[in-house]
Amino acid sequence: MARQLLSFFSSKILFLFFTTLLIVSCKDKAVTDKAYFGGQIINPKSDKVYFYYQDQLIDSSKLSINNKFLIKLKKCTNGFYKFKHGNEFQYVYLESNDSLLIRLNTWDFDESLVFSGKGAERNNFLINLFLVNQKEDNDFNKYYKLSDSLFQSKIDSVLILKNLLYSQFKSEVPESSILFNKLVNTAINYPLYKKKEIYPHNHMKSMGSMEHPKISPRFFKFRKNIDLDDKELTGFYPHQSYVRAYLHHLAYEKQVLDSFKSDIDVNMMQAALENIKTESVKNNFLYMGIWYALLNEETPIVEKERAVRLFFDHSTDKKSVAEISNLIEVSKKLAKGFKLPNISPNNINGESIQLNTIIKNKKTVICTWPSNSSEMENFAKRFNYLEKKYPDYNFIGLTSAYQEAEWKSLIKLKKLNKVNQYRIDEGIDWLDINFPRAILIDKDGRIQNNMTHLSNRSFEKQIRQIK
Repeated sequence: MARQLLSFFSSKILFLFFTTLLIVSCKDKAVTDKAYFGGQIINPKSDKVYFYYQDQLIDSSKLSINNKFLIKLKKCTNGFYKFKHGNEFQYVYLESNDSLLIRLNTWDFDESLVFSGKGAERNNFLINLFLVNQKEDNDFNKYYKLSDSLFQSKIDSVLILKNLLYSQFKSEVPESSILFNKLVNTAINYPLYKKKEIYPHNHMKSMGSMEHPKISPRFFKFRKNIDLDDKELTGFYPHQSYVRAYLHHLAYEKQVLDSFKSDIDVNMMQAALENIKTESVKNNFLYMGIWYALLNEETPIVEKERAVRLFFDHSTDKKSVAEISNLIEVSKKLAKGFKLPNISPNNINGESIQLNTIIKNKKTVICTWPSNSSEMENFAKRFNYLEKKYPDYNFIGLTSAYQEAEWKSLIKLKKLNKVNQYRIDEGIDWLDINFPRAILIDKDGRIQNNMTHLSNRSFEKQIRQIK
């Protein structure tokens, strides 16, 4: 593994951060100095680049005739910024007085990114570190069979090498801020901490055992040095990923103790309430947990009711509360076991077709379009994949969220089968949902599942269960 890590750090940097929120605030803010961010986009998807800080749009730049752009920050706060082009976005780390340049090809968005200019060294090191961590995840799969002491040895050897590489970097780029050093140390350590949190579950799985492994208390001694609510790290991917793994560990332990009567997603909601103080982070886990609980057909009713209580009793995010309230109300409109209400959507030729005629005598999956056009890429890929994999099923795309011209344009752009796409003008209460919802219907036209997600982890299993 040492050779693999060294190889990564000696290679040319052609990577960027995962599409996860990495925006970080900074104690030593430098709000009086300028910074520049610019570059060139090869094969652009639009004529603009948008720039964000803490998820707020702060500037944009129109591409020149040579597809170049430049953004000037009059007051730069040290930390992570997000830039967006077309439907994709990526992250950069900026400090005051930086002049960071990028060059990327949208045909290979992630791998083509190259940094240059002042600030490039920091970004290149962090990106390489993320690359190593990503590959490391795969390399460690074979180690989960080891005992906790041998697994710890693997962790220690990787940690020694990473710290050595960081020492070499600091000798070459000595002027690093307190924030940057903190971020690097987090990026080095937290992915390894995460592996230790998932070790018990993965050990059982890799050994084909139902017995929870005996682990030395020293295995988790690192926890005493972790602040789950560190405001400078909130949203930073390694910290965010570790917190999720830690809460999952607690949720899984609860399942083990109650003989797997509880639901792990609902347990994670409870664990977040008991261990997280930061309101926004706690709200995110409550929101994520209730989604999984409500949309998972295998979640027991009593656990869904527990999820609802936890969410509405503790979530302080008004937008999320309104969204989940609407989700619950809409799910009541199509009761399981009842026949689908007949509506008359239009096909691609503008002809009105009775929906019940389309689904007659055939197992059917009705997929509602996401109202956010930025989500259409994943929706279309998933729809096309399922349609090809299950040719004996009737896959239907249905929307009331798009005007006719945009609807037709998206069908062509996303290469959807136009024969199976339908649109309706008038508002339908059970279509009033803002995500790729799927409704599963049997040969008799009766609803078997009235509310699931097209990308639900057990979705294909649910499809195969349609009678």
